[in-house]
Amino acid sequence: MAPRQPSEGSTALISSILWIIIFALLNIGSSFFRSSEAATILGGLIGSFLFFLQMTFIGAIKRDVKLIETVLSVIITAMVSSSVHRVSGTTSIIFSIGWIFYFNYVSNKIYSKLEETNTVVSGKKRK
Repeated sequence: MAPRQPSEGSTALISSILWIIIFALLNIGSSFFRSSEAATILGGLIGSFLFFLQMTFIGAIKRDVKLIETVLSVIITAMVSSSVHRVSGTTSIIFSIGWIFYFNYVSNKIYSKLEETNTVVSGKKRK
């Protein structure tokens, strides 16, 4: 039995709650993220999870995520991460671009399977 996908509403709710929690943890731990270079880069990585959650939220609200939503999400992520440290903002942009490539890879993989399934079903002859 295949696992069931969660509903759009629960996906949006969970991603928004996690976004708020990570945002709070970034601000609470800002002194830690400023303490060393590695911690600053870690702050950017954690900030890029905000981008991941924003894109998950937008994808749950509307099926087709356009370029403008992606760019605005990267800008919001960079602003939030920059409130911790400027380098965290820069690295969050770089990690967010990595998330964009990951989303593109997964999307192409899913939609190519759907197209193959539709081709096989529509290719059958009816009597």
